[in-house]
Amino acid sequence: MTVMAISTRGPADDQKTSIPSLFAAVIEDARDLAIGHLERMQHETAGELKNLKHALARTAVAVAIVIVGAVLGGHAIAQGLIELGLLPWAGYAIAAGAGILGGLILLSRFPKDRTDLDLVPEEALASLQRDAKYVKDATAQPA
Repeated sequence: MTVMAISTRGPADDQKTSIPSLFAAVIEDARDLAIGHLERMQHETAGELKNLKHALARTAVAVAIVIVGAVLGGHAIAQGLIELGLLPWAGYAIAAGAGILGGLILLSRFPKDRTDLDLVPEEALASLQRDAKYVKDATAQPA
């Protein structure tokens, strides 16, 4: 969605207008353009904040479940190794090592695409830069 300012003045009005009114119209158009970009940034940031909240909630629930499961699973593995004849400390050490290795593998597989979780409105900023360049280029050309 590109925000473009449209002047409400027609060609016949150009001959009747003064320099101050032309500057006022340019400033009003720039203001409208800036407000449009700010609103877009606000909407994009709000969407990313919603995504971040959902991701944090899912992560918290997942971490709680994994902790309980890891403690119970580690204890069961250690008890099984002890029943097979290992010393208690060795059974628990092997179970702890397996748990740590499993946790590291899970962390390495965490999604790398976190662009919608950073609260930076990349699309709106790119649009603002594009429009600013367009305005700069349009004003730099001779009449």
